[in-house]
Amino acid sequence: MNHLVLSKLKWIKAVRDPNGWAYTRDRFQDSPHTIDHNYVTIFPLDFATNKAEMIEAADQIALVQNGKLTHLVEILDCEPYEGKQGFHRLCRVLWWRPDIADWTALPPQQDLLGFEPALPDDEAHQIDTLSGFAARWGENGRLAGFQSFFAERL
Repeated sequence: MNHLVLSKLKWIKAVRDPNGWAYTRDRFQDSPHTIDHNYVTIFPLDFATNKAEMIEAADQIALVQNGKLTHLVEILDCEPYEGKQGFHRLCRVLWWRPDIADWTALPPQQDLLGFEPALPDDEAHQIDTLSGFAARWGENGRLAGFQSFFAERL
């Protein structure tokens, strides 16, 4: 039984990595900017623009890579900081499957989300503003209904 409370899940972000998968256990272990210890993983989430300012501390973000939902994270800091390649927010991993060696075996994102999000870029998007969201969740509990559905599937 999952005990995640997803009342702050408002965002979804596509993560595109030319090497295949970002934010893997191996990549975390190779990064000096990541804390990965005793089931606590904290890392800087990359953003291309200062749109990262729109996200508030404690907001939760679903991360999608290659059509698979790979992480659910919680923002820890109050504002973004600028780095060499864009903007960053510190986040803590709430859910992921580091035990799966091949993430292509993860279910398709729409199975966990209950709709197919059209994510045109690497920016974070408010989940309830996506076109597929309204068709599925507009009359089915809106954001709270989605959050409950999603929590049951993790």
